[in-house]
Amino acid sequence: MSVFLFMLLVSILNPVVSHKSCDFPAVFNLGDSNSDTGGYASAFTPPTSPYGDTYFHMPARRFSDGRLIIDFIAEAFGLPFINAYLDSVGTNFSHGINFATAASTIRLPISVIPNGAFSPFYLGFQYSQFEQFKVRSQMIRKQGGLFAGLMPKEEYFSKALYTFDIGQNDLAEGFFSNLTIQEVNASIPDIINKFSANIK
Repeated sequence: MSVFLFMLLVSILNPVVSHKSCDFPAVFNLGDSNSDTGGYASAFTPPTSPYGDTYFHMPARRFSDGRLIIDFIAEAFGLPFINAYLDSVGTNFSHGINFATAASTIRLPISVIPNGAFSPFYLGFQYSQFEQFKVRSQMIRKQGGLFAGLMPKEEYFSKALYTFDIGQNDLAEGFFSNLTIQEVNASIPDIINKFSANIK
């Protein structure tokens, strides 16, 4: 795993290396606020200024004042920033899609927004959205017309870069539920098992 992370960082920090050794036509991301490019904003309330002010010069639907790591990854491979799956206005999914939403967890959370603190779009749900998107995007491409070019080509799914940035909220949920450190630690194997199941 550490070799993979090293190679990913080298390719991101040196785009020339990434273009020569990797040719990802699309990026598919699942995650939480660390990589949310507009999912939470589309489903709930968009983040307001100062989020986005420094780089985008306006709120950019990210919980950041600038770009996220997922933005840098897309840039490193010469791809545009990936749009949120839940964003229905002006979206182009031809080079990937982002299923991440802020406050998401790996496991189904106990309390969800609007009555709770966590997103109902937990990892298993995001994976279900991905499966639906994979089928429906190809139906749209086959129909042709205006929207066909906004969907990824079928071969992109096997050649794409898949990224996951999620898990911190599972630990936070434990602490917000007044679990002890030992109880939170004891929950980690189940969190990892749920994460692994979605990867597989």
